[in-house]
Amino acid sequence: MACAGWISSRKHHRRVQESQIGPSDPVALDADASSGVRAFVQRRTQLIGSAGWVAGAHIAQQILRLASNVVLAWLLAPALLGTMLLINTLRTGGELLTDVGVGQSIVNNRRGIEPDFYNTAWTIQIVRGLLLFVLAMLLTVPIAHAYDNPQLLVLLPAVAPIFILTGLTSPARFLLQKQLQVRKLALFDLGTSLFGIVVQIGLALYTPTIWALVFGLLIGTAVPAAASFFLIDWRTHRLRWEKEAVKAILHFGKWIFLASLIYFLAMNFDRLYFADTISFAALGVYGIARTFADTIMQLFQRMGSLLIFPKVAASNQRGPDLQRAIRPMRLAVLFLVAVGLALGTSIADEFIFLFYDARYHEAGLFLTILLVGSWFGILATMADAMMMGVGKPSGVAFSNGGKLAVIAVALPFVLPRYGMNAALAIFVLAEAVRYAVLAWRKRGVGLSFLRQDVALTFMFVLLIFLFREASMLAGLTGGVDAWIAQARFAHE
Repeated sequence: MACAGWISSRKHHRRVQESQIGPSDPVALDADASSGVRAFVQRRTQLIGSAGWVAGAHIAQQILRLASNVVLAWLLAPALLGTMLLINTLRTGGELLTDVGVGQSIVNNRRGIEPDFYNTAWTIQIVRGLLLFVLAMLLTVPIAHAYDNPQLLVLLPAVAPIFILTGLTSPARFLLQKQLQVRKLALFDLGTSLFGIVVQIGLALYTPTIWALVFGLLIGTAVPAAASFFLIDWRTHRLRWEKEAVKAILHFGKWIFLASLIYFLAMNFDRLYFADTISFAALGVYGIARTFADTIMQLFQRMGSLLIFPKVAASNQRGPDLQRAIRPMRLAVLFLVAVGLALGTSIADEFIFLFYDARYHEAGLFLTILLVGSWFGILATMADAMMMGVGKPSGVAFSNGGKLAVIAVALPFVLPRYGMNAALAIFVLAEAVRYAVLAWRKRGVGLSFLRQDVALTFMFVLLIFLFREASMLAGLTGGVDAWIAQARFAHE
C-alpha cells in the first residue's frame, strides 16, 4: 500500500511538473514547437496577404485616379483645376479642423464593436457634418473676398452639402478596419473610386467647366455614403448618445483634434499660400505634381491606418519587444520602397513630358523635388501609425507642428527670392523635420529604428543618381544635367 501510495504521489508530482513546464515527452515538445511555427507562419501570411490587398487596391485606385487626372488635364483649363484644388483644400480643412477622432476611437477602443459605442460615434459624426455645413455657408463671403475670387461666392455653397453627406456615412468602414477585414474594405474603396472617376470624366466630356468637377465631387461622395450602410447589417444603425462612449471618444479625440489641426496646416499650407501668391493656372500645374507625389504618401497612409495602427493597438507587446517583432518586416518593405521611389524620382520629369501637353511641363521638376520629400514622408507616416497604435497621438501632433513651423517660416521668405523650385525644396526639409521629431518621440517608447532609416536614406539618395545616369545611357532622360537645365530655365 505504501508503495502504491508512493507511485501515485510520483505520478501526481510529474503531472504537476508537466502542467508547469510542459510535457517531458520529446515528441510532444516537437509537436508544440511545430504548432508554434505554424501559427507564426500563418500570422505572417495573413499580414502579407492583408498588405497585398491594401497595396493592390490602392495602386489600382491611383492608376485610375492618375489616368483621370491626365484626361481632365486635357479636357479642362489649368485655371479650373487650380480653383478646384483650392476648394478641395478648404473642404479637407473643414473636416480635419473639426476631427475629434471618431473613426480612430472605434478602432482603438475595446468597446469599438459594440453598437452603443459606434452608434454614438456615428451620431457625433452627423452633428459635426451639420455644423460644418452651416459654417461653410457663413464663411463663403469672407473666403471669396480673401482670395479675391467672385466665383467662390457660388462654388462654395454648391460644395457645402458634401459635409452632410460625409457626416451621414456609415461607421462600417471603421468597424471593418478594426476587424482587419482588409479585402472587403479594399474592394469597396476600389469600386467607389471607379464610380467617382467615371462620373467626373463623363461630366467633363458633357460640360468642360468647373461644374463638372463640382457635381462630380458631390455625386462621387453621395453614392459611396449610401453604399457604406451595406458593409455591415444596415439595421444596426441608430442615433445614440451614450455618455460613457462620448467621454471616451472626446478624451481620445482631444489629441486627434490637435493632431488633425496641425496636420491640415502642415499638409495644406502650400495650397492655401500659393492660391494667394501665384496664378490659378500656375496652381493647377503645381496641383498636377502634388497629385502624383500624394499618391505615394496615400498608399502608406492607408497601410498605416488599415494595418499598422490596428495591429499595434491590438498587440500585447510594447517597447523593445514590439520593436524586434516589427523590425525585419519593416526593413524589407522600406528597402523595396526605396528602390521603387528612387526609380520613380529619376524619371518623373520625363513622365510629365510624355503624358501632358506643354502647359504642364513645369510640373516635371516640381514632381522630382516632391518625390524626394515623399521618402521622409513615408518614414514619418509609418511612425505616425505606430505612435497611434501605442496610444500616443501627441507625438503625431508635435511632428506635424515641426513641419508646419518650417514651412510657415521659410516658404514666404524663399518663394519671392529664389522661385518655385527652391520653395519646393523647403517641403523636403519640412518632411525631414517631421520625421526627426517622430524618431525622437519613438525613442521614448522603445520603437527607434534610427540606424535602419539612416542606412536606407543613404541608399535611396544614391539610387536616384544611379538610376538617373542609367536612364540617360538608355536614352530615356537627359541625366542630371537636364535637371540642372530645367532649374536654371525656371529661375530665369
